[in-house]
Amino acid sequence: MTDPDIVLAFQRATATPFLRNVVGFCARWLIYLFIPFAITMYRVKAYRIMITEAAWSALVAFACSSLLSVIIGRVRPYLAVSGVIAVVPPNVQHGSFPSSHTAIATAIAMALAHGHPAISVAVLIAVILIAVARIAAGMHYPTDIMGGIAVGILAVLIVRGVRMGMAAL
Repeated sequence: MTDPDIVLAFQRATATPFLRNVVGFCARWLIYLFIPFAITMYRVKAYRIMITEAAWSALVAFACSSLLSVIIGRVRPYLAVSGVIAVVPPNVQHGSFPSSHTAIATAIAMALAHGHPAISVAVLIAVILIAVARIAAGMHYPTDIMGGIAVGILAVLIVRGVRMGMAAL
């Protein structure tokens, strides 16, 4: 099955009004629920490094995915594949590869899970919902999602490496 076939299959599977609303929410807004969680957790002194690391990881993931998107310039599925519709309005970022939403969500989730293992399952579920919804919304191909995951992992490793390097000074 090709990337376009998978996007079309996801869109057929979520074609009811209720599921389209769920897809729309998860694809567009679910990522922002990390913000009130982070603000709440930041108040606990033991989690401040974790939240700071998650914020920097999100920033690095966004910068890297935006740069790659411009360089690669892959056209989004709703523009390139006949029959695919945009369930949510397009982002500022024009390119499809890699998925910035997935990169940012992965980076945040990894930083949070490392700092607070008890929430690992919850943040992993959030990343999966965001990633699947981005495909079902016609914004990304599955390979864009895999690229976003890779960028998110790389962002966390960069931030952790810098933080550990600075701590060693």
